[in-house]
Amino acid sequence: MRLVSIILLTVVLAGPAGAQIQFDTKALLEDYSLELFSTNAKGFMSPLVIVSNVGANDAFYNRAYVPKKNRLYIDVSVRSMVAFVLDDERSFTATLPLDEKPNPHAPLSQEWLRVVQLNYFKLQLRGAVAAGELETRVTTATVFGAEGSGFTIPKEYIQKNVAGIDSATLARLPSQLALTPGTNQDMVVAAVPQVTIGSYYSTELLLRYVPPVVFDVNIGKFSFFGIAVKHAFTNWFDNAPVDAALQVGFQHSTIENEVGITRAKLEARTDLFAVNVHASRRFDWIEPYAGFSFESLSSEGSYTFTLPANIKEEIGYDIDPQTAPVSLDDNAVKLTLGVTAHLGRAQIFAGAGIAKHLIFSGGLAWRFDTGLDLD
Repeated sequence: MRLVSIILLTVVLAGPAGAQIQFDTKALLEDYSLELFSTNAKGFMSPLVIVSNVGANDAFYNRAYVPKKNRLYIDVSVRSMVAFVLDDERSFTATLPLDEKPNPHAPLSQEWLRVVQLNYFKLQLRGAVAAGELETRVTTATVFGAEGSGFTIPKEYIQKNVAGIDSATLARLPSQLALTPGTNQDMVVAAVPQVTIGSYYSTELLLRYVPPVVFDVNIGKFSFFGIAVKHAFTNWFDNAPVDAALQVGFQHSTIENEVGITRAKLEARTDLFAVNVHASRRFDWIEPYAGFSFESLSSEGSYTFTLPANIKEEIGYDIDPQTAPVSLDDNAVKLTLGVTAHLGRAQIFAGAGIAKHLIFSGGLAWRFDTGLDLD
């Protein structure tokens, strides 16, 4: 297929001096914009997914103690978290896609011709790069950054050096391929109701759920469900100096957001697995706690975009919305330090998670003791 494409281009360019390739500029702009944003969507979106989820995954525990006696009780709590955006999560290096796209379509079909013109356009861009007329990497904003950057289409170079693209075609292409600006944000805030049910053989079940809700207009609709099991293994021993527990948890979240003047749509579905060991010791009404955890995140999402208003005004038309898929994975280890105050049936707590991100959390819990033995 690549050989057929080359032969076709050779015939066109070998014709009369005035021969021109008939470009479908709308299709070209759609196809190349999709490659551009597919190449760079992960760099743009990943801070939103990671920071939102590491914040929402915090505050699963605020003490290690679980009663030895099999007795039904329910703790109801509200927990809030603030996760801070790292400086290097505010910008990333965007890359201009220049590699030839495979063309498996039937020769001379509409799909085949679209790939041919896309590859011919990339060929001219590679020529501009070799001539020093085009930068292939720029620093631009992530979803948490400020102003976006972009890539300048080397129209002057193409007009002077490429016989197959006329000035009318160039006029229907924008002067710059703009990248989406960010929200200029330093932190992400979340809150979640949590229910803890215990205890059976020193084990508690934890449940948390938030329906789609807008905690922050810059984050959009955020929803998550979490479940965890916690076992106090120090109950196996007599007179342990501290209470300690192992906890395993899973959390699923969804994000729907629109950013920038084009209202580019971001969607992500994320699964987060966490395992931690934590310990605490109560001194009268004060109970300090500490824990160490490993967290693994996997996310699948999409980035749907169209052209900014200034580009639509420049070229006189818009492209159909294009959707670029986004996949990412991330792992982290976290140290948690905090303190819980016991006031009768109430617990008031505050803590800090220290990992790649700094996370502050706090909340209020109330225990309902049913008095029902589970033996």
